[in-house]
Amino acid sequence: MIMRIRLTVSLCLLLVVSPALATTVYEWTDSSGTTHFSTEPPESGVEARTREMESGSRPAPSARVREIRCRDFRGALTQLRELGDVAEGNPRWLAAKEYASEKTQQWCGD
Repeated sequence: MIMRIRLTVSLCLLLVVSPALATTVYEWTDSSGTTHFSTEPPESGVEARTREMESGSRPAPSARVREIRCRDFRGALTQLRELGDVAEGNPRWLAAKEYASEKTQQWCGD
């Protein structure tokens, strides 16, 4: 039972951390000599170089992503709540429950 909960919490953490931390940027020069940079590839037939750039920020997640994360964190929070109160001297579970609660509020607006 405890291993299952640890796995659930770990998977939830992976969902938060897993979005790509790098962005592909395309660089090309048009016929007039102007260099362009874009996250979208140029028109077909135009040769472009690609660069991996660290992303300083990410766009807001789509409604589908929010729905999936909300569902996953609600499930994790439900499992953690079913464990009951945490005995003193074991702050790890309390921290996991608080984390899941915060993320449920973030993604679900609860």
